[in-house]
Amino acid sequence: MQIKITPKKILLCLLILSPALYVAACCVVSNSRKEVFYQIQSGDTRQAVLARFGKPSHVERPGDAVGRYSNVPCTHPCAERLWFENRLSSELEAWSMDLDQNGRVISKLYLVSF
Repeated sequence: MQIKITPKKILLCLLILSPALYVAACCVVSNSRKEVFYQIQSGDTRQAVLARFGKPSHVERPGDAVGRYSNVPCTHPCAERLWFENRLSSELEAWSMDLDQNGRVISKLYLVSF
């Protein structure tokens, strides 16, 4: 018995599998970012953070309006706050790194809401 694969069957399979693939991709991003987050230590450089996380979703500097992630502004000794969000997540999931004037990590935060 031979099964005939048609474009309709392929589309139907993709429609059925897409929610599971989306959830799996979201979990992969979340877990890999959490692992990287815990590896970053105070004193690490901006370059080291970017090498691990990639391009930030948002860069906050002192005086910037507080964004969607936090109601606590970046203030001295924070010279720059890098935000990295899981864009696949339907809820808020973000990681932040506060950097001093020398571009070194002084604090970090993991935010998630369900």
